[in-house]
Amino acid sequence: MGQTCSYIFVEPGDSCGALASRCGISDADFTKYNPGSNFCSTLMPKQPVCCSEGDLPDLKPKPNADGTCASYTVQPGEYCALIAENHYISVADIESYNAQTWGWAGCNSLARYANICLSPGDPPMPSPVDNAICGPQVPGTARPADWSQIATLNPCPLNACCNIWGQCGITPEFCTPSKSSTAAPGTNGCISHCGTDVVSSSNPPAEFLKVGYFEAFNVDQRPCLNMQADQIPQDSGFTHVHYAFAGIAPGNFTVDVSANEDQFQLFAQGTASFKRILSLGGWSDPGVENSATAAFREAVSTAENRAAFAQNIADFLEQHGLDGIDLDWEYPSTRQEGANYLAFVRQVRRSFAQSSPTDGRIKTISVAVPASYYYLQHFPVGAIAEAADYLVFMAYDLHGAWDYGSETSQDGCGPLGDCLRSHVNTTETGYELAMVTKARAPSAKVVVGLASYGRAFKMAQPTCRRGPTCRYLGEEQASPGRCTRSPGIIAQAEIDELIAAKPAGLYSWYDAASDSDMVQYDTDSWAAYLSESTKESRRARYRELNLGGSADWAIDLAAFVPGDGNDD
Repeated sequence: MGQTCSYIFVEPGDSCGALASRCGISDADFTKYNPGSNFCSTLMPKQPVCCSEGDLPDLKPKPNADGTCASYTVQPGEYCALIAENHYISVADIESYNAQTWGWAGCNSLARYANICLSPGDPPMPSPVDNAICGPQVPGTARPADWSQIATLNPCPLNACCNIWGQCGITPEFCTPSKSSTAAPGTNGCISHCGTDVVSSSNPPAEFLKVGYFEAFNVDQRPCLNMQADQIPQDSGFTHVHYAFAGIAPGNFTVDVSANEDQFQLFAQGTASFKRILSLGGWSDPGVENSATAAFREAVSTAENRAAFAQNIADFLEQHGLDGIDLDWEYPSTRQEGANYLAFVRQVRRSFAQSSPTDGRIKTISVAVPASYYYLQHFPVGAIAEAADYLVFMAYDLHGAWDYGSETSQDGCGPLGDCLRSHVNTTETGYELAMVTKARAPSAKVVVGLASYGRAFKMAQPTCRRGPTCRYLGEEQASPGRCTRSPGIIAQAEIDELIAAKPAGLYSWYDAASDSDMVQYDTDSWAAYLSESTKESRRARYRELNLGGSADWAIDLAAFVPGDGNDD
């Protein structure tokens, strides 16, 4: 390339004569320096013209010294042709330069404030998005050393899916890599940890567990449908029965069974065909003083507390000849609390190893974990699963009256979240199982919750009982079960009793789409639940996925037993 000429730029209305005058040269010299039979008839504003001998300047943007391209932030109202004209390049150049630019969807879909390349070179970092929580557009994110790893920046908790908008989730909306017209990074819908398939362990568990929870409080809190701890069926196939719940004494972190002492003694005494597990904690209002949630938080907050609490558990289990502990903190609410919980589970394992059980049995550790991204995100799931024998995955209560008024609570429902939906929907359960296994919990250690109760709603229109858009009245409650007496919940035993009685206005059916059973009762009350046959089909499917087993909540809700107050 020769020497660059001295030059000026064409302004609107300029002619070759005017340009020669501004150059301070003759018309003949101007034509000599700017040859071409149609040169003067094709002048464009901002076009450079020579005022001396030499070559026209190359005004295209140049790559930076570090190898990155000359970047540009698209302004509102701009389009590729305008940007190309202003920077002495072509639209084809822009398309070519941005083949690897984050979010590049082509000139026909040019996004405002996008950072794009106007020269060859490595792409620029994308513009930050204020509310992004994952991916490269989280404010303050540094450029990766390897551009091919840009999609992995700022991963979601639990290895959940991150979409192109920088949001985390576990449903197809977040997890589906959509087809891209350009194949540029950041244009595929989902950008990292995509997919909604369960990650199955290569081998099945050594034993497929059938866990059942026993509500020790059922005798005192219900007028009927009462089961004593010594009435837990011995021939039901349960491998483990969890006594729910023991409490945590504030201050000294000892195990407290005083709330249902008589039931605990029945549970702990004698022999059983199943392993007897003490479940510690359970749901409670975290704002209430001395609640299970608050007690757990304090008990695991320091190394000293954790050591004392773990040893108290080990001593209690050995004293009463129990087979293991089920830890149910609902829920750690920060990353630090999750780390404290993990340290505690590991401490329990050490305490069990150091204790020499007089009965020679090995104590087990299980941890109850929620089937909810919101609540599970602070659990270091993979590490907890490694320290525990199994996880109880609480795959129920996926819907309830709490959905009302939340537009995001139900897909395809609308702004009120008031559609009649199954709280044990199999598709949603699958998304949740994908979540926990993608978070590195081995499927063989994941014991999936099954509900022995239905979540009930008061129907908006009693004639609309089937289909995803039938609605409920959020301000009203369904008819309570005659024994459970809690609006919004009805026991499996109560449902079976209603179906057997066949009262007017009762309809019951199996819904294949949600793989759950449904019932309409008392004219305008509706509930979804799992019948025994549906539970069995779920267990069979979980076996196929190399999952660890099933966990029924709760044994005492499933059926009436003799002397349960039913005749009162």
